[in-house]
Parts: sequence; structure tokens; C-alpha cells
Amino acid sequence: MNKNLLTKIVFGATIPLTMMGSASYGQLPATLPSHIVILIEENHSYGQIYGSSSAPHMNSLATNAATAPYTAVFSSCHALTHPSEPNYLDFYAGGNQGVTTDAVPVGYPFTTANLGAELVNAGKTFITYSEDLPSVGFDGASYTSGGRSYVRKHNPVANWIGTGTNQLPNTVNQPLTAFPSATNYSTLPTVCYVVPNQKNDMHDGVDPATIILGDQWYFDHLDSLRQWTIANNSLLIITFDEDADNTTTNQILTMFYGPMVKGGMYSESFNLYGLLRTIEDLSGLSTHAGAAASATTITDCWRNNVSVKNINENNSFIVYPNPASDVVTFKSNNSLTEAVNVIITDITGRNVGNYSMDADVLTVNTKDLSNGVYYYKVITHNQILDNGKMVINHN
Repeated sequence: MNKNLLTKIVFGATIPLTMMGSASYGQLPATLPSHIVILIEENHSYGQIYGSSSAPHMNSLATNAATAPYTAVFSSCHALTHPSEPNYLDFYAGGNQGVTTDAVPVGYPFTTANLGAELVNAGKTFITYSEDLPSVGFDGASYTSGGRSYVRKHNPVANWIGTGTNQLPNTVNQPLTAFPSATNYSTLPTVCYVVPNQKNDMHDGVDPATIILGDQWYFDHLDSLRQWTIANNSLLIITFDEDADNTTTNQILTMFYGPMVKGGMYSESFNLYGLLRTIEDLSGLSTHAGAAASATTITDCWRNNVSVKNINENNSFIVYPNPASDVVTFKSNNSLTEAVNVIITDITGRNVGNYSMDADVLTVNTKDLSNGVYYYKVITHNQILDNGKMVINHN
């Protein structure tokens, strides 16, 4: 079996197992989120927000996490650098693209892998909603007319607009006014960034007024969505681009809220690459952008989760031929002591075959499957024994 093709499959969603960074046993929600909404705030450390009376709305989630059933608070999440723009690029594309300042990047549009392109290439959707963006696809460095305060440095997707490799149409770069109303949240993309302007994202001004304004903005614009997530299998993430202390620790508050979240405080250490990796995995993507490929997925905060064995450690089944034409054979490397199920899904997660394997060899007729990529998992008692990717080619 080609290890470069291996994936782990969680109830129809394909989640890649890289050779680096994956835990031996990871856990994700049994049902992945339908929508992920990510609010990115600015320039405040974990200690400035968590427990602060200036941020009562965020702390109504954060400080009650131990008893609230749907909020995970991460106390050791870290940005990667200073100033802002490289962090946004790191979080969106797993690397800063050589950008170390807040200036308009040289050499854009980039062609490197990025979250938006990964989603679109997988048949999913992505949008960034930026407050005060003057028009769809606006390409300028800033927009300040009439007291507005949009800045490109907080909008990484603007640097991948084009028609080339890993580039996206300008329709993924939307003003906040395009964000769906409360009655239309179901039309949200698979993943979206929500970026307030510099007045409302805690960037401009002096504390505590800056924190108060940003916290109220969150409540006014996204608290109804937070409530909506519970009945609609969706996830709200609140995070920051960097701390305000210009420290090497760069500790920032990150919170998850949704029906798939197991409420509590979580102390594992991760950075923006790990957060990107987690979003990719929660979106069912089979790719990772840049340094996210070697980051570790956040796995301990999910309810109704499924344990998934890292098949890079022990390939317990051989699947051949691969590519296959009319039949494909599953062979156990060890004698089976009980029957197992072999489940085959297509790239959309649709179940196209479910077979009981009660001997060491199972042969499956694939004549009715169209040419293309499929995923399999071998499962018993809700534990995945082996899984991977196979190709059907009828020549």
C-alpha cells in the first residue's frame, strides 16, 4: 500500500494522515461541522482578554467553560511572529510567503497552497468577510474614506486572487455587508474568516476602551450565530493574530464554540499552524497548506468522537490491485478472530459499498463504480482498524 495515499476516514469525511505531526491516536467529531466561522481579533494577549471585565461577552463563554457544555478555551495557543500580516499569512497558508512587514506583499498573487484553494478544490466553499472592504475583490492596501478603516494586511486571501495555480476568484473577498443575515446562516460557506475593521478588532485605541469596543462588536455581530451553531452542527472560532506585548511567547486566546465541542479548559500548546491544520481536518480536506502539514491537529476537545488509529504505524490490511479495474481484494495481515466491515466511500463521502469480511481475504466487485478516487475503512466495534485511498480505473 502506498503510504503517500493514506488517509484516515471519519464517517465519510477524509482526513489526511501525514508522516509528521499526527498523534498515534487522534480524535475528531464523529460528524464534522457543516460551517466553520472564524473571528480574528487583534493585538491582545491571552491574559488581557481571559478574565477581563472589559470583555464580558467573550468571558461569558471563556470563564464559564468548565461548566458550559459547548466552549473550549485554549490557554496555550501562540501566534508565530510580529507584526500582524505574517501571522495572517501563516494562519491562512501555513507560511508567511516571505512577508515580514505589514506592507503590501511583493510578488502577489501567490500560487502556494492555501486554505481557500484547498476548500474550493475539494468542492467546498470559502469566503473572507472584511468590515469596510469597499467592494467585492478590492485590491488596495487600505480604505479609510468616511472614517472607514479596512486594511489589506488583515485580509490574506486578497493575495491569492487570480486564475493561476491555487488562486481564487475575487468573489471570495467580500465586504462584511455580504455576511448572511440570521435567517440565512445556512447559506454560509464551508469555512469563512470574519475580520472587523481596525477600530472594532481591538487594534486601534487605548485599553480598556479598545477591548470593550471589540467585545461588544463580537456580541452585536456574531452572538446570534453562536446560538445558531448548536442546532445547526456548526462551529465558531474566536482567535487573535498576535499578543500586544511583542513577546516571544506570543500567547493569544483561542476559543471553540459549537455542539461538537466538549466544554472545558485545554492546556496543550499549539500555534497558528496547528489551528490551520485543525480547520483543514474539520473541513474533511485531504491536503494541508505549508507548515500545517507537520502540525498536530487539536483532538481532545470533541464530543461524540471516534478514535482513529494511525495506519502509518501498522498497516493491518493489504488492498490490491491499486489502481483496480473490475475487482479489488482486501487481505488481512493477521488472522481475523471476528468479522469486520469494509466500507467504501466516494470523494464526496457517499457510501458506495458496505461489506462484511469474515475471512482473511475479501474480494469486492468494482465493475459498477465509475473511474476515480475512493476511500475505504475497515471497522469493528466503532474502531477503525485500517483505512486508505484506492483508485478505480476501468481502462
